[in-house]
Amino acid sequence: MTEKKAFSLPQPKKSRFTKKKVVLLAAILAAGLLAWRLVPPLLAKKDTAPSVRCTALAKTTLKDAVSVTGTVRSKDPANVYSTLTLPVAKVSVSVGDTVKKGDVLAVLDSSSLEKDIRQQEYTASYADKSAALALQKAKSDYENALSLYKQGLGADLTAARSSLEQARTALQTEKEAYGSAQYSYERGQISKLELNQQKAKLDQAQATCDSAEKSVASAQNASQQSLLAAKNAYEAAAAKTADKSAHAALDKLRSNLQDCVITAPRGGTVTAVGASVGSAPAGVLFKIEDPADLIVEAELKEADTAKANPGDPVVITTDATGDAKIAGRLLSIAPAANTKTEGTGNVTFPVKIRVSGRDPKLKIGMRAKANITLTEKKGVYAVPYESLADAKNGGYAVYAAKKDGDAYRVT
Repeated sequence: MTEKKAFSLPQPKKSRFTKKKVVLLAAILAAGLLAWRLVPPLLAKKDTAPSVRCTALAKTTLKDAVSVTGTVRSKDPANVYSTLTLPVAKVSVSVGDTVKKGDVLAVLDSSSLEKDIRQQEYTASYADKSAALALQKAKSDYENALSLYKQGLGADLTAARSSLEQARTALQTEKEAYGSAQYSYERGQISKLELNQQKAKLDQAQATCDSAEKSVASAQNASQQSLLAAKNAYEAAAAKTADKSAHAALDKLRSNLQDCVITAPRGGTVTAVGASVGSAPAGVLFKIEDPADLIVEAELKEADTAKANPGDPVVITTDATGDAKIAGRLLSIAPAANTKTEGTGNVTFPVKIRVSGRDPKLKIGMRAKANITLTEKKGVYAVPYESLADAKNGGYAVYAAKKDGDAYRVT
């Protein structure tokens, strides 16, 4: 490796930077190559007073990056809850335990629930039997009513029809008697009074017959209504047997019994335990996270959102991991600004960075620094700021070394 020394040339620029930065200098390729040839002879002049940094020009990689600070999180954490209010009987895991999907985390006290299930089983069974008996009776009543209706039978209807037949017979008799009375009256055999008396009997017989006919019609209507009522009762009984509300309640209780055993919805590491024996579940009972599937949640300044894109490479560092550079990728940029920063002079947007590298020292909850590479150019020539000298016009200049120890300006 070429040793870097200094030689006399115009007053160098005094660096105002604390960190070494580089500037693109693609236009000085020829000057750089010349410097490469001239540096070795100049290094032999040990009596030259140092006044500026001298370096060999070589290709390098330039990056435009932005730095953010955030917190390490699990990408897809699972919070475990319970809708039951039964007290916790047993907690099977502790913070730091590794679990698989379906592993038992806790068990609730199900004694009261089991009692409710037995009671509901009896209720459902009784409801089924009662509904079956009611359906059987309703079916029989309907079939009987239908048969009687079709045959025109039934106690009330039969009696009404019998009364109608008697009334019609009596009416016919009175009609014949009145006709005979008229004949006798016309021949002077009976008086007008006797004729009128016979007419009154005829009118009474007619009224009795009319009433009997109405009674038959009423009995027929009552028979229809009775048939309809029997049909409705039968349909209602059939619907009652289809009512499974008692069984639905029983199924709900049995489902709750299964839920008394709280299991892991996914594999991972238990990072929080909120369940305690004797207490009813409240809030998050357990939190399960995958320490191998991590992200960094951070905030990106408004001005940088236009330059950053999902997929940009990221280098992640933390105090715990020291000098280790952990690889990552920009996962997402929120479409809306952080509401806490809206209206301020420092608007930021939440971003998520996927951690693709692996380091056992990197843990959930750590603060992390992430350098997001916005652009990258490889194979370009550059010099450090320390190699820039002040130009007379107020700008900067770069000099190439000569063999005689002098230097000339190349830009």
